[in-house]
This record gives sequence, structure tokens and C-alpha cells, in this order.
Amino acid sequence: MSELLDIAGYYIKRPAAIMKAIFGTPAPALGSMDYTEYWRKRGELGYSRRYAIFSRLIERGSSVLDIGCGDGSAIKHLERENAINGEGLDISETGVLMARGKGVKASVADVSSAAFEIKGVYDYIIISEVLEHIPRPEDLARKTRGHFRKGLIVSIPNTGHYIHRLRLLFGRFPVQWTLHPGEHLRFWTLTDFESWADWLGFMIVGRASNTGFTGLYKLLPGLFADNFIFLLKEKAVRRTDVH
Repeated sequence: MSELLDIAGYYIKRPAAIMKAIFGTPAPALGSMDYTEYWRKRGELGYSRRYAIFSRLIERGSSVLDIGCGDGSAIKHLERENAINGEGLDISETGVLMARGKGVKASVADVSSAAFEIKGVYDYIIISEVLEHIPRPEDLARKTRGHFRKGLIVSIPNTGHYIHRLRLLFGRFPVQWTLHPGEHLRFWTLTDFESWADWLGFMIVGRASNTGFTGLYKLLPGLFADNFIFLLKEKAVRRTDVH
């Protein structure tokens, strides 16, 4: 009951924000989608509530590779809270320089390139808010196989969130980008991602969200979670997968 009252209060106090989310057409802050310019414009990301979920999933002292590390905020949080041995990769030189400025071990890499390879084996690999940005996320997901011991942590926006459904109902496409509509190239609902992960040979062993109303998220996660964080493990290789 208290959560329902909180939700009612949220909508009563923020009708303009809700109407804008459903009917608004935001103006891009970038003239074109370039990730060097993106990080210059966006600046330091700082803290995200999903980092606390990463922290709960990862044991102290683990080795962690953050693919698409941006400014290194996630790694820095995990180094502080979990004493991890972390490193990051990102396509943006600006983002990598920001990460290094925090003392994070980071390198420039185009993880969407066909030539990209993961070197080494880690306890955990994190791909947070990245898969939706690249044209062939299947290739990147497959490349993680054999390179993590304990888990692959994936964070994605939920295109099935009720705000996005309402936008579609009223003839508008979901807005999940920050500075330019070209940021996101792929879209998943909860059901879509579950099928997608299974198809690629992963099993979901944990799921959480750092946004939305907790009670409603637990009841109807596909509708009320704004994003999802999944803990994945590799399924056993099937005979038909062996070439």
C-alpha cells in the first residue's frame, strides 16, 4: 500500500515530466553520433545505482574486465568497494583518458570491430549499457565465451518499460538516448533478451533492476523496470555447436 501511495504521489507531483516523457521530442545535443564528442559533451558520469548491484554480484578481490568502460566510474567504484583488480576498454579516447585520470587501467578498443578479441580470462566481464550501442552485439557476446570464470554481467535498457509502450501507443518511438538518437541501435524487452541470451548459449542466473518502483518491478518486471542487470553463465556446449 505504501508503494502505491508513493507512486500516486510521484505522478501527482510530476505530471509535466510524465507528459513530456510520453509526448516529448527531445532535441539532440550532438550534431552527429561520435563517441569522442559524446564524452566531451557528457563529461564525468559519476555514480550510478547499478554499480551497487555490480558490487553485490562480484566477490572481493575478483578480476574484472569492463567492456565499454566509458569514464571508468564503474571500475573505480568496484575497486573502492570490492578491492577488484579491474581494467576497462572503450572506443572513446576521451572516455579512456577520463578513466585513466581516476587511476583506472583503461585502453582504447573498438569492441564492435570484427578484429576485436578479448585477451585473457577474468572472474567477471561487465558489459554495461553497451550492447544496445553496437551494430552486432551478438558477435561481442559470443567473444566473451571462455574469457570469464564466474559470470558475465550485462546491463541494458528495457524497451518494454511502460513509458516506452505509451509512446508507441501515441505514435512515438521510445527515447532511450542521452545526447543523440543514434546512440542506440538495438532494443530488447525482458522476454526478447531472455530468448536472445538463450540463443547465444548463455543462461540467466540472476536479474535485477536499479530503477523503477520495487514492488511493481517484482510483480511485473517487464513493464515497470526501466533497465535490467543480468548475471549470465555459459551453457554447456551442445553437439550442434561444435564445428
